[in-house]
Amino acid sequence: MSKGKKNIEVKLDTKKINGVECETLTVGRNEVGFVRPTENGKFEAIFDGDNTFKVKSMDEGIELLISQYNLHKG
Repeated sequence: MSKGKKNIEVKLDTKKINGVECETLTVGRNEVGFVRPTENGKFEAIFDGDNTFKVKSMDEGIELLISQYNLHKG
């Protein structure tokens, strides 16, 4: 028997964190992390406030945050 599908709300909001506009990812009621631009035109994805990943685009950062959430929390 398989489990039934469960709908989970995923939101992407824009917030200012330390004076920098960031895209914040929220899954359900949990804030997963955020993606912020760096000075060299690339981006950083911050997961759980501790883990920082360098990514090439905002979309790649969002995908990384979702995969990290599924790996560690889901």
